[in-house]
Amino acid sequence: MKKRILSIFLCLFLLASLTACGGGVVYEPAQKGFDKDVISNAPLADEVIATNDKYTLQYDAETGAVNLIETDTENIWEVCPTPKKEPELNEFGLPMSRDDFTQSPIQIGFQNAAKGIESGENVAKVTSFNDALLLGKVTYTPIEKDGRRVGVTVAYYFTEQEIMVPVDYILEKDYVRISINTKNIQEGEKNRLTSIALAPFLNAVENDTPDSYLFMPSGSGALINTKTNTDIGYAYSSYVYGEDIAMDEQYNPGNETPVRMPVYGYKSGELGGFSIIEKGSDAAMINVTSGSKTYGFSSVYASFNLRGFTNYITRNFNQTYSNAIFPNNMIDCELSVRFYPLKGENANYNGMADIYRDYLVKECGLTKTDEEKAVNIDVIGGAEITKSFLGVPYKTVFDTTNINEATDIISKLNSNNIKDMSVKLKGFGESGVDIGEVGGGYTIDGNLASKADAKAFVDYCAENGIDTYMDYELVKFSSGGSGFSTSKDAVMNSGYITAIQYIFDRAIRNNEKDLKYYLLRPVRFGDAVEKSLKANAKWNFGGVSFDTLSSLSYSDYSDYNETVLYNAKQGYADAVAGALSKVKENNQKLLASSANIYAALKANIVTEAPIDSLNGYAFIESVPFYTMVLKGYVPMTTESINRATTPKKAFLGAVESGIGLNYTVIKKWDNSLVNSDYTYFFSTKFDGVENQIINEYNDYSKYFESVKGAKIVSNTIVSKGVHCTMFDNGVTVYVNYNDKAVETPAGKVAAMNYIVTTGGAVNE
Repeated sequence: MKKRILSIFLCLFLLASLTACGGGVVYEPAQKGFDKDVISNAPLADEVIATNDKYTLQYDAETGAVNLIETDTENIWEVCPTPKKEPELNEFGLPMSRDDFTQSPIQIGFQNAAKGIESGENVAKVTSFNDALLLGKVTYTPIEKDGRRVGVTVAYYFTEQEIMVPVDYILEKDYVRISINTKNIQEGEKNRLTSIALAPFLNAVENDTPDSYLFMPSGSGALINTKTNTDIGYAYSSYVYGEDIAMDEQYNPGNETPVRMPVYGYKSGELGGFSIIEKGSDAAMINVTSGSKTYGFSSVYASFNLRGFTNYITRNFNQTYSNAIFPNNMIDCELSVRFYPLKGENANYNGMADIYRDYLVKECGLTKTDEEKAVNIDVIGGAEITKSFLGVPYKTVFDTTNINEATDIISKLNSNNIKDMSVKLKGFGESGVDIGEVGGGYTIDGNLASKADAKAFVDYCAENGIDTYMDYELVKFSSGGSGFSTSKDAVMNSGYITAIQYIFDRAIRNNEKDLKYYLLRPVRFGDAVEKSLKANAKWNFGGVSFDTLSSLSYSDYSDYNETVLYNAKQGYADAVAGALSKVKENNQKLLASSANIYAALKANIVTEAPIDSLNGYAFIESVPFYTMVLKGYVPMTTESINRATTPKKAFLGAVESGIGLNYTVIKKWDNSLVNSDYTYFFSTKFDGVENQIINEYNDYSKYFESVKGAKIVSNTIVSKGVHCTMFDNGVTVYVNYNDKAVETPAGKVAAMNYIVTTGGAVNE
């Protein structure tokens, strides 16, 4: 009995040792406690902060914000905009006061620490105008560089909440940098900071201003209405680089189009503005408030999650509850936004695209290329199906397309004179497209190919100038193997439990609990990519593809005792970019599908480039901002045309941007695929889409050759659903997305069709 008690005690002691302090190292936050004794010293009147050849940066004493003033014209861009319209009168005939939010350089979200940061206590939000400028304190510290004043640090002390946030405003040559170093934030014992909205009305339009819109990088890009609608207006928020999929969320089917680029802006007549989130974009969200009568302004802005969270779902009888569970420590990094003033012919989304492209060239190494592909073919290898032997069910991979059939498909297309082609093989691993080991076990399923057949496929493609890519699933895995473990290498959420994921069951419209999987920890991305490259070299493929790694993002709290890295997704993009850099180092090529910008910059080709934005009644028009920025620099294709909801629209999306076509094919069908959890197998049988591919290529190839390697100079909306793109070699295309013919400056364009002019082939 004594031995048993001693054994139990030792087990408990070892368990406590293993779970405490992450191996003996304890993370020490850099943030200091709240200084209650600080004295406000902000100027009581407007004061010039800094000047250069073009602009003056001026402190606004009324709001504690800054104004940017153009020296020659006195055009002004305000962090807290002043209404031009006469204020409305209240019931006593007096002018109604402006809303606090519109007069605030920052808004903070916080949670009551006394009730426990992990208690699910609701997040409250307050503004700097009311809770720092009026009820708290503000300090003002000039910033100097090389003996010259270049900016100022304005520290906002939220006295009641015991939170201080210091914001740096620095005047550069053509822009203002607004930044926060989280190390310098102060917190008391009362509350914990969860988020900061930075300059929420810097990119704002006074409601009902003619010739105005907000720009939101949802999907391909979207323009948003600024007309007054209701007191509340329209509000919308989207994570930069997509939802944090490590959160415990119930599946909510919708038409969300992720934000792939960390940018946003506005146009207001002859003036406008454009912002780039240059640091901290992983932890950012882009928010829109549109048409609010209360605010009087429509605005698009960035907010940053200082602490990530997960929604913990609990059920009690017929009710479901969701509590936000936050970690104890906040992220440790700089949060930085560049704001560029726009005016005249540059005050539009074309000017914004030019600025962002120039930024990517100068700051991120983006370079021009003319190695574009007219067509990419995604060949789907197989899927797991259930069969039985002597009444005993077992799983096996059904070969929807084996490697010899893939060779036959590509040979048929090539013999029909389809040139400039690339091929991606997806679902050729040991579990097909179904989730199994990391990298699909870094092998090809025996039902799909032998090494000799794979070599023959690669040799045929190489002889005909066709690039080949093998896709490896590196993010999602359901079983251990290939050097990865479901216990050690799976992501944990902010509740410090494994972030188990579930495949959505379309039949019951819910998560299928029997089909669970895990997410690979970002610290293992480099290892996973290296294993892929070794396998790829063994099979002689010239390129790799990582569909999910290129397009998804998430948090990880596995090492929460030792670090805050990957808290609120912060650092995720660097982890992916670092891993993808290994591809070029190993002299292989990279195909990135639906790529976030950090992955697109590493890619030799981006497939499934967004060509539409689908979210929200306030979105007045989709624009091809993503492809406007990258065309001529990164080869791209449209979404898979034969799998698109509207195939003709997907084809026209390629036309508008001058990018390649994309198709997904399989060779064989099995009725068991009807029950598959994936959509790759529908409308993809090659026999049924072969003629479509050939006909659309023949229609498109002459035009594609005319814009191959060209950069987009401008894209304009001629009328509702009619877009015009001009390339830097003089080619111009008019695209009509409407179901009726439309007159354009180039002539009548038939319904769902296009016309090419000025150096290009005219489509009949």
